[in-house]
Amino acid sequence: MRALLKEILQNPRAMVYAILVHVVLGAVLFVSLEWNDVPTPAQQKVDIVKAVAVDEKKILAEVEKLKKAEQKKKKKELAKQRRLEQKARELKKKRQREEKRLAKLRKEREAEKKRQKKLQKQRKAEEKRIAAERARKKKEMERLAAEKKALEQKRLAEEKRLADVAAKRKLLEEKRRRDAEAAARRAELEAEHQRLQAAEQKRLSSLRGQYIADIQNKVERNWIRPPSARQGLSCKVVVQQIPGGEVINVTVTQCLGDEVFRRSVETAVYKASPLPRPPDPALFDREIVFTFKPKS
Repeated sequence: MRALLKEILQNPRAMVYAILVHVVLGAVLFVSLEWNDVPTPAQQKVDIVKAVAVDEKKILAEVEKLKKAEQKKKKKELAKQRRLEQKARELKKKRQREEKRLAKLRKEREAEKKRQKKLQKQRKAEEKRIAAERARKKKEMERLAAEKKALEQKRLAEEKRLADVAAKRKLLEEKRRRDAEAAARRAELEAEHQRLQAAEQKRLSSLRGQYIADIQNKVERNWIRPPSARQGLSCKVVVQQIPGGEVINVTVTQCLGDEVFRRSVETAVYKASPLPRPPDPALFDREIVFTFKPKS
């Protein structure tokens, strides 16, 4: 349609003929559609010629108007086309600049990607190094903690050992002190005991001497000197008694006199029964040994 319109605008005469043809065809169709008044063929031809003659000027004027409008439109379209071309050139330049910018951006992006990749590689290597360093430090800290714990346990064990040694030493020293004190006390007690025992022995010895003297005196009081007895006679007398002083047996030995003297001594002992009580019950003995030696 555009091609046809362009051809008509380039050839006005052809355009006029085309318009006339269309007008004639329209008139024929109009006439053929009339129902009440049907003209004859000659009349139809005359009317058509008149119509064509009448409208030719209008058609030419309209064609001229259309031509001017078309020219104006062409100018506008040409100006528009120029503007579009200018705009297209500008867009092309802009697109080229944008392409350059995008190429630069792509290049920068690629460089950034490479840099990021390098940084990522470096970061991974650094993370790996840091992880290895952390693992090493952790292992070192665990080793140091284990050593510290072992040293602490060793220190505590040593402190406990030293405390035990000190406690044992203290106990030993305390025991030694107590033993020394006990030994000193025992020595004191032993000395005191010996002193008391000596004093007691002395006392008992003194009392025993007195006790034996009392027995001797009582026996001598009950002794009847035989006619044959002379001065300086003596004998050893062993007396067996029971508690209370009752004499149950008498043995006379080592006599310096005769048999009569010996019998007189035995008789005197039996007569002296019960013997004198000792001044201390500890001195009592079932067997008493003394020397009978009369004074006169």
